This record gives sequence, C-alpha cells and structure tokens, in this order.
Amino acid sequence: MYIPKLTSVDDFDKQARTIKDHPLGILFNHSIPRTGLASYFSGNRNNSRSTDSEMCATHVPFFLERSQDGNCRLVAHLAGKNQQIMMLKDNPSCMVVFQGPNSYVTPAWYPEKEETHKFVPTWDYSCVHVYGKAKIIEDKEWLLRMLNNLTDQEENKRPEGDKFGSKWKVEQTNQKYLDFLIKGIVGLEIEISHIQSKFKLHQDQTPKNVNGILNGYEKEMGNDKAKQMCKMLRENYPREL
Repeated sequence: MYIPKLTSVDDFDKQARTIKDHPLGILFNHSIPRTGLASYFSGNRNNSRSTDSEMCATHVPFFLERSQDGNCRLVAHLAGKNQQIMMLKDNPSCMVVFQGPNSYVTPAWYPEKEETHKFVPTWDYSCVHVYGKAKIIEDKEWLLRMLNNLTDQEENKRPEGDKFGSKWKVEQTNQKYLDFLIKGIVGLEIEISHIQSKFKLHQDQTPKNVNGILNGYEKEMGNDKAKQMCKMLRENYPREL
C-alpha cells in the first residue's frame, strides 16, 4: 500500500481499535498458478498452459485475539462451502483489509480556497491492512470459543438499559440448532506477520483549513459519522488546532 510518511500509523493500539470498531474485514488471497498436467487435472482443460492466479475475496467479521505470549491473531469463521477455503489450504498467505471511518471532503470547506482556488475534492479515510498465514480449523471447541468472543465483542457495543434488552449470549441458542450450524462452518486463524495502516486526514494542511474541515463535518453532516471523523482528525493532526 502506498503510505506517505505523514499518513502512516504504526501505533498498534490505534490499529487494534480500528479492527475492533470495524471488524468486517475483506480477506484476500490467491491460488497458486498451475501449469501443464496440474492445470489440466484441476479443471483448466481449455488452457493447460495457463499461468494466471485466481484472486478471491470474502467479507468476514474478525476478532483480534491476543495470546499470553504477546502474539496476535485474527480469528473468524467461513461457510464450509466457501471456495476460498481450498485456496487458503493451498496458499495460506493472505491479507485482510479493515476500513475505518471515511468521508468525502468538498473544496468548499477550505477557508483558503478563496485565496488561491487551488483545492479539489478529496477523501478522508483510515484503513488497516493485516498480513499473515491462514490456518483452517475444524475443532468444535475452538469454533465455540471464537463465536463467543466475536459475539461478546459486538454485543458489548449495544447500549445499556431496560428498553434495549439484555446482551445476547451464544449459549442461549438451542443446542441442537447450534450443533447443526457449526457443522456448516470452519474456523479461520491468521497468524499476523505484519500490519500496515494509513490514516489520511489532512495532516499536510494548515490549521486554518483543518478547522474549516472540522466545521464542515459538524455543520453539514452533524451525525455520528461526523463525530467519528472529527475525533479521528483531531487525534491524528500533527499540529495544534
């Protein structure tokens, strides 16, 4: 990923928070190119000399698991019929992309626009790319632990109070029905090798323009997304506003 120095984020806590707050990642990997007889017997009979690699992507909610040894893993589950399972067994190298808050930015928000007219539309965003090796797991106890962790993480984001109802637990599911569902999924564990993250939030602009953008978010949007964008922009701007 292209990451200018000003937009690079190496703070693991920020990366982990993005994953926790926006757990629906996109899992990417590709199959190993097959040629000759290997290509023929894998089904590519029309072009036995093919060297193309098939790309695959699956949207998956993930849970970031921290082990006692300090290592981190991404865990999730896939439908048992997902063709990406075989691709991951064949080539476990993969990448997961997490998209944080993002928004269009109009040139109308820049106060200095009237002075130079050298501003064009852009996009504020944050993203985290996680790289690692995938392992497919079919152990029922592992799957139950993963489902509990992911469910508890998301249920804890729900508001408190009698009018919202109690937090739901996996154990509330009918056991036979739960057993039936678990038979249709496999676990996914990704041992993380490295993480890249980019928070593109006008770090290169003057405080005057950044305050104009904050004002635009607050006045024109004025919703939860605007609050997220303002918070993220203030946290990552390198100068005093």
